[in-house]
Amino acid sequence: MIDKNLWREAGRDKLYLAGVALCGLLSGITVLAQAWVLACVVRAVFLDGAAPLGTRSSFAALLALVTLRALTGWLEEWFALRLARGVQFRLREAVLAHMEKIGPLRLREEQTGELLHLVTEGLEVLHAYFAKYLPQLFKTGVLPLLFLGVIFPRDWTTGLSLLVTAPLLPMFMMMIGKWAGSETKKRWRVLARMTGYLQDVLQGMTTLKILGQSAKQAEKVEEISENFRRVSLGVLRIAFLSALTLELFSTLSIAIVAVALGLRLVGGGIDFQTAFFLLLLAPEFYLPIRSLGAQYHASLNGTAAAERVYAFLRTPAERSAGGEGGAAPGSKRVQPRLETAEGISVSFCDVTLTYGEERERALSGLSFELRAGEKIGLVGPSGGGKSSVLNLLLGFVLPDSGRILVNGADMRDLDMEAWRRLVAWVPQKPWVFAGSIRDNLLLGSTEATEELMRQTCSELGLAKFVAEMPDGYSTRVGQGGRGLSGGQIQLLAIGRAALRRAPLLLLDEATANLDLAREETVQNALWRLMRDKTVVAAAHRLQTTMRMDRIFVLQRGRVSESGAPAELMRRDGAFRALRQAGLGGAGL
Repeated sequence: MIDKNLWREAGRDKLYLAGVALCGLLSGITVLAQAWVLACVVRAVFLDGAAPLGTRSSFAALLALVTLRALTGWLEEWFALRLARGVQFRLREAVLAHMEKIGPLRLREEQTGELLHLVTEGLEVLHAYFAKYLPQLFKTGVLPLLFLGVIFPRDWTTGLSLLVTAPLLPMFMMMIGKWAGSETKKRWRVLARMTGYLQDVLQGMTTLKILGQSAKQAEKVEEISENFRRVSLGVLRIAFLSALTLELFSTLSIAIVAVALGLRLVGGGIDFQTAFFLLLLAPEFYLPIRSLGAQYHASLNGTAAAERVYAFLRTPAERSAGGEGGAAPGSKRVQPRLETAEGISVSFCDVTLTYGEERERALSGLSFELRAGEKIGLVGPSGGGKSSVLNLLLGFVLPDSGRILVNGADMRDLDMEAWRRLVAWVPQKPWVFAGSIRDNLLLGSTEATEELMRQTCSELGLAKFVAEMPDGYSTRVGQGGRGLSGGQIQLLAIGRAALRRAPLLLLDEATANLDLAREETVQNALWRLMRDKTVVAAAHRLQTTMRMDRIFVLQRGRVSESGAPAELMRRDGAFRALRQAGLGGAGL
């Protein structure tokens, strides 16, 4: 079974692919020469009565051929391993690049556990496909024809027997292959589902414990595992059945050839050397087909993995700045320039945005201007469009219509890597990576020095938080912030954003999930961070938006009201209604 995508991928490593093919051909030629020399030695010693010492040259030739065969086998494996490694590396790189390309918004629709399985175990099964199955497939297609080309001129009867029986083996493989292929794909789907489900259960164990559902989920995990066991055993049964049948057919075929040669040899219809030579070649003739059958399971796994890999690579991305659907063809990416001493200015001009396959409307003709150095708050009910504005500014998605101007330049034309260097972001739920506090702080700025890091933390009031840690900046934290409180994680994110020294700061519900004890600390650090920056802060809580320069109330993707906080409070409008509805309270 050949997957067109995998074959095209292998063709990119022409040197290794040619090396595999050439070594396979040389091994076949070596087998022919080895069988002929061995037949000559046996005839000379046992029939012609030659002294063993008189055949030293033949034995030396035989030893050289055995060595050459071992060497070609080693070289073939060397080329195949490098071919497999190159393909795996490129596909893994392509999958990771596509993850980055489609962005965090589209990745939310994918099951994390399945993606992890795809880039690890999924791509690992391709090793056997390229290192074992593909070389054997080439030898199966070439060596039997090479052997028949040598056998037919010497004895057409044996050649005809081999020619008639040989197709029976691949025919059986094709018949059983359809059944095995569907079962292997089913196993792949079950395995991916099990991996994703296990990860969901582990990440949500706290919730399951609180709700008293951990025992029920354990039963569910056991059920999925049992299903995977049944499917795997079904695939193995097919593989064993296929191997048994291939061995049976090839053994019977060799026996038929051996009996026919023996009868003709006794009757004088063929000489001993030719008969012995053909008898030695008969097992070698069927060996590539038998070996291909042994590796057929690897081809099914590889094909199933490739199908999932290329399906993911065909996943369309949301139109993102700097990505597919970004700048017009032939347009030149531009570097955003700080045209004013204050920093970054942004203008939304009649921006419309829809999400997903159903194209749900998130923004409808949104227009507003963010002046350099200004601090604005985005408030409103859930679904009003606050997060969509931040996603547009981060370049995760492009508007369906309208324009976003950054210091006068259309965002579609910006170099996103350069643009994001000018943006600092403090999300509602920051991600902390496994490592030290120092590693996580410096994540946003690899150029920051130890002295700058300590100075920045001191300015923001984070030094006290770090001093509480057992090893200070060297304290190890777990994946997702394991070992830290919610407030400490938020302080870490603020320090990380500050070290970027970016002129535009985006805040997304930065204190929404904090208790009152930690909220004041985080809030003070945020206000220190905002100094001398252009700020866009999305907020459900409205109290600290009173300190912003302007507030935009977003409802159904539009600005329903805007102005200075004090001015909005004097009006009997949407902002005042939100405050009176109890959406005020402390926090951003």
